[in-house]
Amino acid sequence: MKIGEAFKNAGLIGHDALEIALKEQETTHERLGDIMLRNGVLTADQMAPVLAQYFDTQYVKLEDIYRDIKAEVIDAVPVELARRFNIIPLEIQDQHLVVATTDPLDLLAIDTLRVKTGYKIRCVVASGNAIASAIEFCYQGMAGMNQHVQDFVHLEVKEDEQVDEEDTEKLRSGANDQPVVHYVRSLIIQAVNNHASDIHLQPKQRSAELRFRVDGVLYNYDPPPKSMLPAISTRIKILSNLDISERRLPQDGRFRVTVGKSEVDVRTSVFPTIYGESIVLRLLDMSQPLIGLEQMGLPTEHFKKYKTLIHHSYGMILVTGPTGSGKTTTLYASMNEIKSSEKNIITLEDPVEYRLPFMQQTQVNAQIGFDFSKGLRSILRQDPDIIMVGEIRDQETAEIAIHAALTGHLVFATLHTNDAPGAVVRLINMGVEPFLISSALLGVIGQRLVRTICPHCRKQAEMDKKVLRRLSSNNNDLTHYYYGEGCPKCLNSGYRGRKGIYELMVMDKRCARSFSNSNPAIF
Repeated sequence: MKIGEAFKNAGLIGHDALEIALKEQETTHERLGDIMLRNGVLTADQMAPVLAQYFDTQYVKLEDIYRDIKAEVIDAVPVELARRFNIIPLEIQDQHLVVATTDPLDLLAIDTLRVKTGYKIRCVVASGNAIASAIEFCYQGMAGMNQHVQDFVHLEVKEDEQVDEEDTEKLRSGANDQPVVHYVRSLIIQAVNNHASDIHLQPKQRSAELRFRVDGVLYNYDPPPKSMLPAISTRIKILSNLDISERRLPQDGRFRVTVGKSEVDVRTSVFPTIYGESIVLRLLDMSQPLIGLEQMGLPTEHFKKYKTLIHHSYGMILVTGPTGSGKTTTLYASMNEIKSSEKNIITLEDPVEYRLPFMQQTQVNAQIGFDFSKGLRSILRQDPDIIMVGEIRDQETAEIAIHAALTGHLVFATLHTNDAPGAVVRLINMGVEPFLISSALLGVIGQRLVRTICPHCRKQAEMDKKVLRRLSSNNNDLTHYYYGEGCPKCLNSGYRGRKGIYELMVMDKRCARSFSNSNPAIF
């Protein structure tokens, strides 16, 4: 059986997806699995168990065990080899070195490891992303962050508002000291390994505070001494190409770091406070495959309706929800679903999060007057078929987008509203005529991200009868529920990971007539 058939038999892909990947393989000559990863048809976590079964070897969930790998096992394989072949040693058993890999038939890797280590090699299969994270965790030594702090040479940084050239050179010199450089890199690696979306490093009156946002919730971690903050801030400013002498004004920037095989995009925000500069780093793993529309978790009925909407040739589709609710991910998944060499797709984003080869992406820059309205007006002269607007913020942008939808373009955009129907009210409050909205709008999808119970510490409990009656009087099969007891893998929260919940409003004739004839104040 071929590997593509194995994925199909496992229920991970359909016949159409397999045929598309095979056709692409004839041109690119890449491995079938790599093509499916790139296209978002499969994830690395889905693929690894099938590969293990296909190659008749063991599958290990590396995320559960790599923090417990012994130091002497890690020392058996040089970091250069681990990164070169994307493998991680797990244990030594009777002159056999057990290593996790994505390709147990990589003879070059097996022979090289056998010669370099002196052990016989036994392979198990793990997710490629998990292996890369394990390499960084084990070889960078997260426990060494305290050592970086201890090695830090205290810098005398003046607290004056004015900073002269000599002070600037001191800041730059301190920021380039090895303990500071290692600490900043280790900080980012630790956040990536903990699946954090943001790092908050904030000064207090006599100390510092370090927190990671994981699954939407902030968790406290051991902070560096406050005396180290100026050097850390300067190091981050240098990486982000910001002005290191400016400490009175907010600054925004970005940089990229490589963590194993993952390329992490870091957006920097530096904000002055009365106790010093507050730093927030937003992390985005650029190497993660694009999520497919099927993997978003839309209910079956919603999925069918939404898929019909995005295949219209013109009109507007809005995605609503608060900041961090996954709106951009939904838009990218929609673009990926309808991409074609016959369509010209152009986006306006702030900022561009994922770089996608099948569309032209543009980042707005308000500092030079290139905002959403000006960019959207120029896009219409580029002969687009599909337009994606990162956010509709004002009346001008809304009206241009709606007129584009009415003149033969398919327009995707986001709005910050509490629910799907609220998008119509928001547009009316911006000053857009209701009859234009009802004519252009195809539908609105509202979404949130909710935390899911940690699978490692999940416990079952009996459902209280009163609660059962309140939840569903007709569901007699619902007799128990699950809760997270809390464990190290979920930071003792009982939750790990998030999933989307959605509501979909399709603008049919009845709905359009209702909005066109009603006062928006009643909604």
